[in-house]
Amino acid sequence: MKIAGFLLLLGGTVWSVRLLDLDFWSLRPVPLVINLLVFAPLVLMVAAVTLRQTAAALGRQIPLRRAVAIVAHANVAELLPIPGGALVRGAALVQAGATMGDATRMVVITAVLTLSLSVACSALAFVWLGQPIGWLLVAGGGASAAVSAVLIWRKAGLWLTTGIVAIRFVTIGLSTVAVWLSFSALAHPASLVEAALLVVSATLGTAVSIVPAGLGINEAIAAGLARLVAIDAAAAFLAVALNRVVGLAAGAALVAMLGMTGSDKLQAEGGGSPRG
Repeated sequence: MKIAGFLLLLGGTVWSVRLLDLDFWSLRPVPLVINLLVFAPLVLMVAAVTLRQTAAALGRQIPLRRAVAIVAHANVAELLPIPGGALVRGAALVQAGATMGDATRMVVITAVLTLSLSVACSALAFVWLGQPIGWLLVAGGGASAAVSAVLIWRKAGLWLTTGIVAIRFVTIGLSTVAVWLSFSALAHPASLVEAALLVVSATLGTAVSIVPAGLGINEAIAAGLARLVAIDAAAAFLAVALNRVVGLAAGAALVAMLGMTGSDKLQAEGGGSPRG
């Protein structure tokens, strides 16, 4: 499946490059550098905060520095032929003192929350771009997100649940800008609304865990969504692929940097209940 996903990604990239008549010199470096040095690291930092909130929901605490190392490893682990990112985060929660059952349930519930909110937000963009049927997806995603939030609230309380939901909107916003920058780097500008429509492709693709990191699947979903609203499908495919490369590069660089400084050890450093 990894080979099949890679071939799909490679074939789609070649197809898109030919359709758009692109070459290396067509890339605009400024949006690419901004994405790599600003937004990709910001997405990782927000993911670290999200992990800390998940641990707090289970009555545990993960130091911020360690949380950053965990999410960087989880980002790279998505390339494994298993749901590697979820396993890394789940193991970190167990090492922090949570039970295996609680950690698994919370990882699954928060993953469903993330997917549901991504679907709802992308569906709103779908509606904005003239497709009223998107309201059905908004309703479905919103209902699923509400159920997930209630399950988290029963374990974590109102204020922490509010923060867990809010941080996901921040992640969706940052991811939207990152995809928008990828379009700009390809010299095929898109609106923020169009970029928001495509953000869900990464979440949906990763959910297909049989294909590592949704390799090729994310991009194919983006191209399909683009066709529905008259966005250039080839540009959408390449923008999502480029954004994936930037995100993986930022995660891999952080893992390497933490490895050189000896700060990437994922063993628990005295888990337990959070203060207060």
